[in-house]
Amino acid sequence: MKTAIQSTSPDGRYVVRIAPWEARNSHWVSSPEIVDTRTGHGFFKFASESWSADHSAWESDSQVRLTLRKYPGGQPRHTLVVMVDCVAGVAGIEGGASVALEALEAALDKALHAA
Repeated sequence: MKTAIQSTSPDGRYVVRIAPWEARNSHWVSSPEIVDTRTGHGFFKFASESWSADHSAWESDSQVRLTLRKYPGGQPRHTLVVMVDCVAGVAGIEGGASVALEALEAALDKALHAA
């Protein structure tokens, strides 16, 4: 699967890399991964390819805001905004409490259905 860089941190250390795939005719999902460019290590990636990063914006050298949606459509919430702190290894969902990156996908699924 081909990948593309969606955004790069201001200092160039981190990138949000996406793996776009066509879920159905003209409906694309951009599965995200956050990569440390110094080590080449991808330290965050969803287990499910159903999560799509529609937008990413770096707030600092190590904090990125991701606008996410989950395929298929028709979810109780259309999008969720997550702030990922690459150095601390935590993320906050729309200003909520921080969770470890390992627990982010489960927390997002819960938030998605807490409409």
